[in-house]
Amino acid sequence: MGKLHTISLQGIADEPEDRLVIKPFAQEDVTSHDHNCFELAYVIDGTAEQTLEGVTERVGRGDYFIIDCGSSHSYQNCREFTLLNCLFFAEVIDSTMAGCRSFDELMRVCLIRYHRQYFGETPANRIFHDRDGRVLLLLEGMREEYIQRHTGYREIFRGRLLEILILTMRQAVGTQGEKDIAGQLRNTAKSDVIFEVINYLEAHYEQRAVLQSFCGKFHYSLPYISRRFRQETGMTALDYLQKIRVEKCCGMLAGSNQSIQSIAREAGYEDTKFFNQVFKRLVGLTPGEYRKAALHL
Repeated sequence: MGKLHTISLQGIADEPEDRLVIKPFAQEDVTSHDHNCFELAYVIDGTAEQTLEGVTERVGRGDYFIIDCGSSHSYQNCREFTLLNCLFFAEVIDSTMAGCRSFDELMRVCLIRYHRQYFGETPANRIFHDRDGRVLLLLEGMREEYIQRHTGYREIFRGRLLEILILTMRQAVGTQGEKDIAGQLRNTAKSDVIFEVINYLEAHYEQRAVLQSFCGKFHYSLPYISRRFRQETGMTALDYLQKIRVEKCCGMLAGSNQSIQSIAREAGYEDTKFFNQVFKRLVGLTPGEYRKAALHL
């Protein structure tokens, strides 16, 4: 299979130094291509079938999607299909992220305050719907700034783009307000016993062998609780415990001067190397990188 055709931001920008372009397009059918930047595409009117990374879905007015850098997509059966396309490089949001080509990484760093909702979720390469028109208003305001280029327009870009990303994250995690991990899992628990396990792990996450402690206290077998937990929540109790511990550590890393070793111990990790591995796997950054990014914000 030949190399995909790449559409570059520079090829459609008004000025050579532009790092963000926002323009309307009367989109016709187009074969698979990718971009050298991130793309936020909003359907103003009409319908089409979009194939994004091999998955085909019909899109229409009010739908929008964020396409990761380098992801292939195409449009077929376009009918009066009009898009408002916002193409941007990572440094538009954070100057330290120049060269970043992963939207997942960009979100983790730049929206680090929302880490609790974001674990395991990514809004890239998914379709969202602008229920109240708020996203369109923000994009139209960005388009006006792009045309007029008054002093400070780049900062307005950044602020409005971040607002769109936060609104999108709310949809990505299935909530219209902030929820912690425990709150999300309580909504999925089908039995009182798993509800109580969630509460117990939340309250005693720093203890060693905390799940065994629950089973001993309430006279359940560990295999039974482990099996029921996975059946009802879709994750293992150990995975949930790790997420709770890392969430608590994120708060301490961002809000205190404690050493990483001390924070790890407070969260129930005796082995700092293991803690670093778990933290990097869940957050995408090392504890030190996370603290630096949080302080940068």
